[in-house]
Amino acid sequence: MKSFDSFVREGKVKAISSDPALARSLMSQAEDRLADLSGLHITDRNASFRFEQAYECLREAIQAFMAIDGYKPYSHEAVFAYAYMNKLLSEAESMAADRYREIRNDINYKGQKTAKEEAEEILAFIKKALSQLKGKFKSMQ
Repeated sequence: MKSFDSFVREGKVKAISSDPALARSLMSQAEDRLADLSGLHITDRNASFRFEQAYECLREAIQAFMAIDGYKPYSHEAVFAYAYMNKLLSEAESMAADRYREIRNDINYKGQKTAKEEAEEILAFIKKALSQLKGKFKSMQ
């Protein structure tokens, strides 16, 4: 995984003013998205859609931390590099999140489908990760 600093140098992350209101909004949106998603049944037919929504929960939650620190990402890969650098996710979790990013890109840009099992896997991952991230986020408030 590339370093977060390399994304900043490449212009894929911009320094902005800290935005606590945006951060709270992003974290709230991630929580609401997960609550909505958790009530939905996953089938082979809707697995790709559920996968995308689960991925968005994680991205939004991490971007909440970035907003507090004064960063605006223009790369999803940079979001996970930031999470790893700031110990929001472990190395193993960051690698899993990056794999999910690749799957999500294949869904969005190549029209590929994902299996029900993959959607269930990411949902379990997101539930655990978001729980941890919410705790860290509240301690920053």
